[in-house]
Parts: sequence; structure tokens; C-alpha cells
Amino acid sequence: MSEKVFAESLDPSYQHGYGVLMSKVIAEHALSELGLGGAVEEMRILVDIRKPLFAVRVRLGPPLPPVRVRDCARVQEAPDGIHVVLLDEGQAPFLARLLRERFGKGGVEQLDRWEVVVPPGAVGAKELEEMVVSHPRERMMERIMDAVERVIPVGFRVGYAERGEDHLLLIASENPIKEGWVEEVREALRRPPSPVPPEKMEGIRRKVEAAEVQAKFKEGAMPWRL
Repeated sequence: MSEKVFAESLDPSYQHGYGVLMSKVIAEHALSELGLGGAVEEMRILVDIRKPLFAVRVRLGPPLPPVRVRDCARVQEAPDGIHVVLLDEGQAPFLARLLRERFGKGGVEQLDRWEVVVPPGAVGAKELEEMVVSHPRERMMERIMDAVERVIPVGFRVGYAERGEDHLLLIASENPIKEGWVEEVREALRRPPSPVPPEKMEGIRRKVEAAEVQAKFKEGAMPWRL
């Protein structure tokens, strides 16, 4: 599998410093723990301990198609209405929200945990099957934000956030983001990433015990949301 996580220092004298290498280890653990390997094409981490500055840019993989009713439930017409039988429990809250918004809180009859009935004439079966239940990209972004939050050092506040269709860029610091920092990060990101030599990573991984990484995960960073 090709390398996805790159950690670099904006200060050449600290290119393979402990903090830089640790951020790569934590990021790799976070992506693995949250099952984001297929959703993230690349994560780049830029560190400057002099400012201090910590930037994370995530490039997302191709978007998945929306989940429709036909993808997660069986739709059957009957004399008493249209029966919707849930097949994917993971989509249950999203399907329930769709039906509630479309037909009202009391607009459908729930027979049991898995099956509801839409009243006759409320909607056609084919139309119901094509309704969008959820967007995987939106749900995936919540997990990506979780991963990035784990990587940002404790005590750093996000002072700049940018979100596009296929990327996310966050810049954090213990201090306010100064003029020129954003452009400095952008300029660094225009250059190809510089992989950490394998021998450097082997050394840091030997020093990092699982308990230390897990403690970092639990501790988390300062709370933030876009």
C-alpha cells in the first residue's frame, strides 16, 4: 500500500524531530482506528515549533454515491400501503429521519423494529425507493474530523479552517494565526511531500508504546468544529 501520511517540519533543523515523527505515528493510528484508509488519499502534516504552528491537510478520495432507500431497505406495495423493511441497521436513524421529514412524525405506522408502513397514496413505491437516505461523504467527514482532532497537539487552537469538495485544511497554534502563516503553509503544500526515511520511523515506533499512543487518543486536543 502506498504511503498516505506525510509529516514534515517547516524548520529544516527539526526535519525529523520527535514531534514530527510522533505526529505521523498518531495520524496513522487514527486513520487505521477509524477505518479511513479508503476515504483519505493523503494526509500531510506540517510542523514549525518556532512559531509554534501545526497544519493538517487531508485530500479525500472519490466521493461515494448517496445511499437510497432501495440500498438499505426492501419496498413492497400492499393493500394497506407501502411496506418498508429495513435491511441495513446502520442506516436506521437516517431512514427514520427521512420518513419523518417526508411524511410527518405520525405519517407512517411502525409495525416492529424493522418494518414500517407508508399510507396508500402518500407516495409511489418507485419514488420512495429512489429517495436519498444519507450521504456517505458527510458521515465520513465526521470521522475525518475526529482523526485530525487526535493529531493536533493538546493546547493548540484551530485558527484557520478551509474545507473544499475534496480537501480539508486546518492550521492550529497556541497563539493567534499571524499574517503570512497561511500562505507559508500553502507554499509548502505546493511542493511534493517528503517521506520520512524508514529507519527514522522504525526508531520512533520502537520507542512508542501502545499505551502512550492510546493515552494521546483519549486526551484529545482542544475542541473545535468547522
